[in-house]
Amino acid sequence: MSAIDGYDRYLDWDEVAARTRAIAERAPAWARVDEIGQTREGRPLLLLTIGDQAGDPDARPGFWLDGGTHASEWTSVMAALYAAERWVDALAAGEPDAITRFSRHTVYVAPCISPDGYDAMRRGAPYIRSTLRPARDGRPRPGLRARDLDGDGEVRWMRWRHPAGSWVFADPENPIKMRRRRLDDDPADAFFVATEGTFDHFDGVRWLEAGWEHALDLNRNFPAAWGPFSMFGMDGGDFPLSEPESRAVVEAFRARPRIAAGLTNHTYTGCILVPPYRDPSPLGRPDLELMEQLAGEAVEGTSYRVFKIVPDFTYDLKQSVVGVWADTMAATFGVVGFTLELWDPFGFAGESVEKPAEQFRKPDEGLLHRLLDAFRDEPGAVVPWRAFDHPQLGPVELGGIAYQTTIRNPPPRLLPEECARGFVVADRILRALPRVRATAEATALGGDAHRVELRLENLGYLATSGLRRAEAIGTAPPIHVRAEGLEVLEGTRAQDKGWLDGWGTHKVGSHHIYPDLPSDRGVRVAATWIVRGKGTLTLHWDAGRGGVGTVTLELG
Repeated sequence: MSAIDGYDRYLDWDEVAARTRAIAERAPAWARVDEIGQTREGRPLLLLTIGDQAGDPDARPGFWLDGGTHASEWTSVMAALYAAERWVDALAAGEPDAITRFSRHTVYVAPCISPDGYDAMRRGAPYIRSTLRPARDGRPRPGLRARDLDGDGEVRWMRWRHPAGSWVFADPENPIKMRRRRLDDDPADAFFVATEGTFDHFDGVRWLEAGWEHALDLNRNFPAAWGPFSMFGMDGGDFPLSEPESRAVVEAFRARPRIAAGLTNHTYTGCILVPPYRDPSPLGRPDLELMEQLAGEAVEGTSYRVFKIVPDFTYDLKQSVVGVWADTMAATFGVVGFTLELWDPFGFAGESVEKPAEQFRKPDEGLLHRLLDAFRDEPGAVVPWRAFDHPQLGPVELGGIAYQTTIRNPPPRLLPEECARGFVVADRILRALPRVRATAEATALGGDAHRVELRLENLGYLATSGLRRAEAIGTAPPIHVRAEGLEVLEGTRAQDKGWLDGWGTHKVGSHHIYPDLPSDRGVRVAATWIVRGKGTLTLHWDAGRGGVGTVTLELG
């Protein structure tokens, strides 16, 4: 099976789990699957570890990739699986570059971190934000509940005429288009337009929304800047990590302290999101500039853009963005953490939107109509209005767009291309991990004494701490070296050597006209000892997110 087989459709949860395990079975010397926790409904949270399984994969610089934080974002799951399969296929084929890379580094792939919600939506449930956590107050909610009324497998739109309606026809050539009613419109042309569904606890009079049955947004339940959250009917949980899914993810992440970079897949917009998440940011300017620079390089040639959360991708500048997983990677752990918003339906329609988040609060009707036009030729994407006898409302019309495979995710025929685009981004960030090279030499001083030097060099893009934030909060300790085996005459047997920059770290802020060298620590460091004796001297080094290793010298 090649890496692109089966990526022209969206897998159900059982297929996702089976494929995750099959990927590991294809190259057991290079991959394994662990269960890092369970969901509310008992489904396993799977983590695929890709790297040389000889020794300890967790001792090497690591990269984290996940998908499925939000149940409706099916592409995020498929893209995570696709990346894992590309990497493992290369290892199974014995490709030299892959062998070298995964001997030095480890990748952790959690393809779906909200399996309950994902599974429900793949089985036809209406929109679910993340998990199946019930309403916090446990009370029944009267009002319209989304349901597939005509059995076509899609929850589309529903409309009925009424002089108090807020919508009218927008285009006689394409009657599926509706627009907001204006003062000069004839009341006889007015409609109510809603999601296809029926009313729970209907009193026969009021036409109201019931609100979401499962309103938890898992991407507001992580520790970074967590606080009570409410937007679009969603909430961020009762407290940070109140949900088994978010708690398992964070515990697994923390248990692998050499992870230096992470990418969490989402949809939609076609962009990579970078901090700051708030102003002021807990990240200093060097970290912010580094992440923006790396993001720009990661998406080069993919058509994805780079947006800063504040001010470019914020729904409401007066409301803090709280509890986000990528922000937790960076602010809580000091790890380079990005959100990748796969799939750009606006770009599919030939449109470029400068501030995509504003479309949720202040939609451009003309832009939305052009989106509908763009999807008219996709089979099953847009269905004209057709008469339907509603069990509570009587005569209505059903129609509209298949939201899940047009706006939220690409049509299946475009899924392989989108997964491949996401792989480019993930693979480039993987290539940015720190990579420490160690060499040692001994100089005879007479008798059985030697001067020994251990030199460490970071050949990777990122610093051995990931972000400087990690140095400040203690999540990435400084480089530690230790000499064992012979008597040490001079030099402390165990030494701390600070952190090493990466070549990308120094590049931040560099001016081509005024070239310079690092001003504080650079990419190289040395430790020296004078030792006495004959036999084996073992030099251990631990470079934090740069990995660990030993060098042995035979003296005598």
